[in-house]
Amino acid sequence: MSKNDKERLVDKVMGEAVMSLLESDDSVSFDALIGQLQESLHDECDHGRREAFRTAINGVHQFRTLPNSGTRSSRSLKLHKRDAVFNHPTTVYKH
Repeated sequence: MSKNDKERLVDKVMGEAVMSLLESDDSVSFDALIGQLQESLHDECDHGRREAFRTAINGVHQFRTLPNSGTRSSRSLKLHKRDAVFNHPTTVYKH
């Protein structure tokens, strides 16, 4: 698997985890995202996807520890399903 394919797979599993949280109408936080990724990792059998989950978990941990820039907290990301759909339909979040 090429580096580009690995990065796409990490993006895919990250997106799946976020969508799972949004579909359950739970708040999306770093802790919730890491928990969802860990749960999915535990249930996954495919080696490539397991590696992608590990990379995604490490990426969230690294992003979470970045210094706070501006007024937004680097430790808190609160987004409800209704906010994501109705208030920010064209917003794309990159990790």
